[in-house]
Amino acid sequence: MNTTKPFKLLLVFSFYLLVSLALRAQLYVGVHGGATLPQGFYAESRMSDNEWMFAEGHQLKGGAGRGWDAGIDISIAMPFHPSLEIAFTADFMQSGPNRDIREYYEISYTRRYSQCSYYDMRLPQLRNIPIFLGVRYCYPVTIGIDLYGEALAGINHRLITDWVLTFTSDPWTPQENLEYPEYNNIDIRTYTPATTFAFRLGAGVLIKKKVTLGASFQMLGKAPLAWDRNVTTRYDVYGQICEYNTSTHTDYTDLNPTLVLVQLGYRFNPFSGARHVQDW
Repeated sequence: MNTTKPFKLLLVFSFYLLVSLALRAQLYVGVHGGATLPQGFYAESRMSDNEWMFAEGHQLKGGAGRGWDAGIDISIAMPFHPSLEIAFTADFMQSGPNRDIREYYEISYTRRYSQCSYYDMRLPQLRNIPIFLGVRYCYPVTIGIDLYGEALAGINHRLITDWVLTFTSDPWTPQENLEYPEYNNIDIRTYTPATTFAFRLGAGVLIKKKVTLGASFQMLGKAPLAWDRNVTTRYDVYGQICEYNTSTHTDYTDLNPTLVLVQLGYRFNPFSGARHVQDW
């Protein structure tokens, strides 16, 4: 399945719609940033068999910690009802493993490889790129201050960085004395990207039609967690380095990113003060 096709279709449709509407309405372009707060199974990390989702899998738990977000927002106020806007948003979100997961690996794996002269682990980062199109309604409560609510739908592209474990074969050889430091054992797990349908519901405050402060609940779509594991084992036999490689593929249970996004943004009207197309 070509996972880029839904992205292209949504982008082309959104661009066409926004351009056609912008010729007759007020256009706002904005940027925003904020914090992501994982919810439900996506945030849980209770262990099963002393492992977690990114190692062997365990009962739908994601183990995601708090993260950050950055994105853009393009909205168009409808000529027949300025309080109603067509909204297009695109974000980049990243979360690392939560504290329970980090502490587990720091204690368990450090003890497991304590005899090695060199040991390093890089845990995965969970990345989501949601693209939404929908409606936003602004309700004025006083001069310069509006409350808004929004409902959007679209697609999310899920990316997970590699899980990497590296350690020396000989626990008694100092790392700085190794003639070839690359002769380490390496365990790499590469996760398959996934594209899913996603939804977003949000609300917040709009100040002078420019500054936004809000929160949204995002269901970024359920998709199987799949990875390829490549292990390179290097060891010394009678003064010679021997190498042994193994590769496996795993399709595990679904991962369903669900989170709350709290964000602060700023938007502006790039055509403010210019004549409308219909006046030319």
